[in-house]
Amino acid sequence: MAAIKVKLVRGLAGCPWPHRVIVEGLGLKKRESTKLLPDTPQTLGMIAKVSYLVEWERVDAAPPPGRKARKAAARS
Repeated sequence: MAAIKVKLVRGLAGCPWPHRVIVEGLGLKKRESTKLLPDTPQTLGMIAKVSYLVEWERVDAAPPPGRKARKAAARS
């Protein structure tokens, strides 16, 4: 399964509030921060909304486990 590597290349100063929320939803906090996300239509839609703030590329790495998988691993 493919993953998407997203990098915040511009700062959030002066951008609309909904775009800040989307960037936060992608898990990006500061400029030049990078995150590995699953390749889903939802992720691509979020990236499309803030395409002027981020750079992205598809990578062949396994995407990080979801929240439920992390909770199950923590219980074990």
